[in-house]
Amino acid sequence: MPQETFSLKQLAQGSRPIRIGFLLVPDFPLMTFSAALDSLRQGNRLAKRKVFEWILISADGGHVKSSSGLGFDMDAAMTKAPRCDVVIVCAGINYVDSYDPNIFAWLRRVYSEGCILGAVSTAVFFLAKAGLLEGRRCAIHWESLASFRSEFPNCLATDDIFAIDGRFLTSSGGTVTLDMMLYLIAAAEGRDLASQISDQFNHPRIRRQDDVQKMDPEGRFGIRNAKLGFVIRRMEASLNDPIEITELADSVALSVRQLERLFHANLGKSPSKFYIELRMSRARELLANTELAIANIAEICGYESTSHFSRIYRQHFNESPAATRKAEPRLGMLALGF
Repeated sequence: MPQETFSLKQLAQGSRPIRIGFLLVPDFPLMTFSAALDSLRQGNRLAKRKVFEWILISADGGHVKSSSGLGFDMDAAMTKAPRCDVVIVCAGINYVDSYDPNIFAWLRRVYSEGCILGAVSTAVFFLAKAGLLEGRRCAIHWESLASFRSEFPNCLATDDIFAIDGRFLTSSGGTVTLDMMLYLIAAAEGRDLASQISDQFNHPRIRRQDDVQKMDPEGRFGIRNAKLGFVIRRMEASLNDPIEITELADSVALSVRQLERLFHANLGKSPSKFYIELRMSRARELLANTELAIANIAEICGYESTSHFSRIYRQHFNESPAATRKAEPRLGMLALGF
């Protein structure tokens, strides 16, 4: 399958079921795995035939536990697994602990044999470590995006909810994996089947690749004012290069005073304070969930001076960035069930 001309529709060729292997890494997130696996089961039920079959794979064929503690027996070790049309790697918060040159070599081998490779949540790191994603678009959870881009600058990491690039499918995790699988199913078996599966899961809309990962400001902050929502979106998109409040006000045809009244009425604080809180929240996430240097985090959050960043951070959280990193490793990811 030459990657230049590859299409997921080629999965539909042939009369045998499409075989999908799930390579499970210890502490994989159960939600993402369930979303992927159960969409296939539902597809077989609705199609009234065996459209898909699946096998569970681990590095050594042994039992693997999810991050919730629930474990699964495997069907095969990766080196003894039957040939699959698709292999999807599932990994969670402790993915680095499972780095293994043998896994990377196996991923390179199955890809060279024409397999489609998928990754959900932090499993994208495995494909990148295997050297397979250079120059490729890939999706990764917003909490891991900065860390991934720093480690793999030649990979085209995006904050889209999922990404398709040649024979690579990557999901930012969580419920998004269902949308990625529905995209795969639609390509292989038609949109009607994908839509039926979506309806069965009370999933009212199959999201596009470029949908946003995070809840929109209106839903997150309980606001209804369109101008306020627009300004918050601009703030969130420019944490590394903050926009002047006067420019934000101009962008929605308001004076600075009007914008301040709007923020106070809906959020109980000024635009400037709200902007700083967004930047500090992002800094805390990066400190807890990445190994980026504090100077790099300061830059990502829009501070040219590390000392200035540290001073604002201490004022905001009553502790230094270094103290946060020491006391709360990976706290944000744990809270999200990664």
